[in-house]
Amino acid sequence: MLVKGDMELLILLGLTLAAMYAFAIGANDMANVIAVLIGGKVTSFKIAVLMFTVSVTLGSLLQGYMVMKTLGKGVVKNLDIYGAVSASLAALIWVLTATRLGLPVSTSQSITSGVLGSGLAIALISNSFEEINFTVVENIIISWTISPLLALFAAALTYMVFEKTKLKDETVKALSLAVAFWNGYSFGANDVANATGVYLTLVGTLPLMFGVQGNVYLALYGALFIILGGILMGRRVVETMGFKITRLDPVGSLSSSLITATSVWVFTTIPYLLFGYGLPVSTTYISVGSIMGVGVAKYRSFRRGLNSKIVLTILLSWALTLPINIVLSMCFYYGLIRVFIGA
Repeated sequence: MLVKGDMELLILLGLTLAAMYAFAIGANDMANVIAVLIGGKVTSFKIAVLMFTVSVTLGSLLQGYMVMKTLGKGVVKNLDIYGAVSASLAALIWVLTATRLGLPVSTSQSITSGVLGSGLAIALISNSFEEINFTVVENIIISWTISPLLALFAAALTYMVFEKTKLKDETVKALSLAVAFWNGYSFGANDVANATGVYLTLVGTLPLMFGVQGNVYLALYGALFIILGGILMGRRVVETMGFKITRLDPVGSLSSSLITATSVWVFTTIPYLLFGYGLPVSTTYISVGSIMGVGVAKYRSFRRGLNSKIVLTILLSWALTLPINIVLSMCFYYGLIRVFIGA
């Protein structure tokens, strides 16, 4: 049984980890929004980061609650503080490692896998799997599988359509910036939950502060550190996605941004309206898939259009994300139980 002081310590640790993970999300995932702008020579890094800052904040505040509910109460029905801390810590370690290597891994997959690992630990301790919502898990895994493939084909088709329209470069660049703003909004709506969603159950028990629900404060808290992470550490992954997967141009930037923004917004919004849970789809998977689609369409070849070595390295890091985060989270959960309860 937790005493009050231990609970407060765990909550403080959890919110600190949430801030750190949000920082890691920004460092790794800002590239999902601005890499195509930089790689396609649409605008400068400073302007792209400013656009990212404003759009992500708006998306987090206006729609961030949709996926927060999924990670806080959807994958594991009653995720406790041990599970929240374990999932955050596992995801933080993995994403920081990948960012250091310049690899665009999925922060959504990382935290969801961490939550699932905590849920499995809870299930093994209680000898019951009723707390895990396997239907939600199945839907999330399906979204991880199909979203990059859909993005690849949709971006390739979109690129070929725009290529035939012969739009002026100035028009293409203006459209690219506008669509990238929507892309940042969609990213904020989906990915702020990766850092803060696991703590939704805790803030849900708090009274309204100045007439504002606790989830709004969580969204603002997560958005702030996501932006800081992008500004301070985001350039390395931006360079990987913007220059190393394929050679982008302004039309490719517009095509990739349009498909990424549309896909992420749809996966965030439509499932929430239909089932009450927005899907924590991988914005990284969709963004990388759309960039690959542009490369294939531009060069009319997988071999000539893509850097196969970089693509295979990215795919390997994606494959490792699920098992690594599940195992890490389970280990952390058992460790916290032993330290605070002695079980």
